[in-house]
Amino acid sequence: MKKILPVKHIGGSITVPGDKSIGHRAALLSLLAKEPITVINYPSGQDCQISLNAVQALGVKIEKLENHKVVLTSPEEIKADPELIIDCGNSGTTTRLLSGLIAGLPIEVILTGDKSLKSRPMKRIIDPLTEMGAELFSDEGHLPMRIRGNKLLPFEYRMPVASAQVKSSLLLAGLASGCSVTIREDTITRDHTELMIEELGGEINVRLIKAVLVDDPNDPRKRIMQMQEPFKKEIVLSSKTKISGGEIDIPGDISTAAFFMAAAAISGKSITINNLGLNKTRTAFFDYLKAIGSEINIENRQTVSGESRGDVTVTGGLLKPRKISGETTVGLIDEIPIVSVIAAFTPGTTIIRDAAELKIKESDRLTAAAENLKRMGIKCGLLEDGLAIEGGRDLSGADFVSYGDHRIAMAFSIASLFLVGPSTIDDETCVDISCPEFYDLLDKIAQ
Repeated sequence: MKKILPVKHIGGSITVPGDKSIGHRAALLSLLAKEPITVINYPSGQDCQISLNAVQALGVKIEKLENHKVVLTSPEEIKADPELIIDCGNSGTTTRLLSGLIAGLPIEVILTGDKSLKSRPMKRIIDPLTEMGAELFSDEGHLPMRIRGNKLLPFEYRMPVASAQVKSSLLLAGLASGCSVTIREDTITRDHTELMIEELGGEINVRLIKAVLVDDPNDPRKRIMQMQEPFKKEIVLSSKTKISGGEIDIPGDISTAAFFMAAAAISGKSITINNLGLNKTRTAFFDYLKAIGSEINIENRQTVSGESRGDVTVTGGLLKPRKISGETTVGLIDEIPIVSVIAAFTPGTTIIRDAAELKIKESDRLTAAAENLKRMGIKCGLLEDGLAIEGGRDLSGADFVSYGDHRIAMAFSIASLFLVGPSTIDDETCVDISCPEFYDLLDKIAQ
């Protein structure tokens, strides 16, 4: 149990661990690379270690060097005993992306995970991978799942729901099997997989669909903006695509940094996060912070290993409530727990909608957030697909329940800094899933 006391001072400069999403992809793509991949700033959390363990079980040689640097060398031939069981722990990203890789290889593997992961749905990858020609046998759409890879068929798929994990699973399946894959997205999701395939020498084409000015069919005197396709993005992976090796330098994880940025927003003070990833599909939290009254300043912008990065300073201001829904929710999906905490300190009512996806994360994050907000004295309504939060000040310290979920534990650790009296987190060790350094970093910015 972690005891947290309210603080008098917020501020400083920190560097957060490497981006989890990029780390997973670097580890998993090493299985297919012709040459070694050197990864700089590999994330220290348990989830990314699980991805390393998974590819190691399939023959990748792993050399761990100092300062979170790893060298990954693919095997000459990928082999697996048909009864090989790979434990994906708590990592949904490992499970879904690895499923795609295995589906495109001439191997058979069983994937399993912990209790939480076994409750999460896999049908969203099972159906399209089956259409491509792989064989997947699951427990009614859940782990454990046996995957029998095959030579896959060229595949075109329009995403029924916004999911970077599903998109990446299908792209990796095509890459592993040597078949073309075309993905069309109605809602643009994080693009780390596309960027990394290109960075490692793969042939992948991305087309963004933009609105153009056309004659109004209802009034020829007017012109209107109109989309030329019914989707917003098209990704085409060539059947000839192969990846070589190289170096992947991972920037800081923006989803981890969000917790410290929130501390700046709530306190009205400034915090700087150095070397932070600025991928444009991941910066919705910046837009949210600016909308509620914070200032964002970015210096030292650069692009390394295909990913944008820079030093980001957040300065809090007068907090204002904002409704969150639609594509904004999609962009903030990992940050909704900490958004709910910010809302607790914002005068007025914050409405969060279109977030039903959070019910099937490491915990039911909507319920977890609502219950913990109530513990600190907040009026919070649990909606079918979101939350209604009535914010306030002078809130009481509380005994928070993490539900074994790293993002819930971190979110309410931030809340604890601004409450009246001490608070506790029932299981601080769950932050190790994504950021073992979390409480050390918290000590640097909160005193």
